[in-house]
Amino acid sequence: MRSARTCVVSVSYRGAADTVACVRSLLASEALVEIVVVDTTPNDPELQAALELFPFVTLIRADENVGFGRGNNLGIEWALNHSRCEFVFLLNNDATVYPESIGHLEAAMSCNAGAGIMTPRIAYLDDPQKLWYGGGEIDWRRTSAFTPGFNQSAQAKLAMTERDVTFASGCALFVRASVFGKLGGFDPRFFMYEEDLELCLRAREMGIRIRYIPRSLILHRVQGSDPGAAGGAGNMWSVENEKLPFYAFHMIRNRLLNVYLHARGRNLLTAMIFFPLFILRRAIPFLWGRRPDAVMAMFQGMADFWRTRRGAEVRQGLAKRDTSANG
Repeated sequence: MRSARTCVVSVSYRGAADTVACVRSLLASEALVEIVVVDTTPNDPELQAALELFPFVTLIRADENVGFGRGNNLGIEWALNHSRCEFVFLLNNDATVYPESIGHLEAAMSCNAGAGIMTPRIAYLDDPQKLWYGGGEIDWRRTSAFTPGFNQSAQAKLAMTERDVTFASGCALFVRASVFGKLGGFDPRFFMYEEDLELCLRAREMGIRIRYIPRSLILHRVQGSDPGAAGGAGNMWSVENEKLPFYAFHMIRNRLLNVYLHARGRNLLTAMIFFPLFILRRAIPFLWGRRPDAVMAMFQGMADFWRTRRGAEVRQGLAKRDTSANG
């Protein structure tokens, strides 16, 4: 009997309909998969009722809304402890896969022994000709990452070119189980946003290669779990975004945290020069668009970063002291 090589982990937050659509697409996959759904609502009766149609899907309930990263960590932990799968595929619940998508990723892993992370091409669910992710690169001028060709043709030459990249989106992250054993999942300090960038930075520091596989295609609804956060063409920075303060707070906080954790030398200097310009470029349209709440949220994010950093330094110091004492 054929066994599954891939365990798919999908986090659902008030997204039962999206999650069911995602599960249905996985069941139509040519590659046999195990499926784990993590409910961070944390008790969504609609999701529970819907998944009763799929008794072979493992449902994990978080005790509270632990965020995207920690929610995925619950699924990763289950996969590593209860599954014999070679790969763990983190997939947004508002994404769907083509029947051949996962098979292409498995085959690519078999042909690239030195790569630990694979990432597919991602297009918009409502417009599959438009690219959402086509291979990403870290850019310290942005203190983040970017996708060349974003919102352009999903069949553009670069989008269709297999290559090593420095950033893979957490929307669809295909990872060797052994690599997750080393990485330990997402950093729990990131509630939402930029946690995938931190994981990629940490992976690269450990010498783990990230490979972009365009022949594997995923369709993404974008912000499916939070329809009130759409600001026009998926622009989360839009002044029309109802959840703009939440987004601004976490993006600013987490970008600074990534700089603190991973930027060194020239990269740190670049981030220190360009980050104030980034703040200014965002603050001006917020004020012009009568969103002072978003400006306040950015500064609250900075303040929370300093508190988080101080706590990290204390924990690190205690760990060193404990190690010295035990030695």
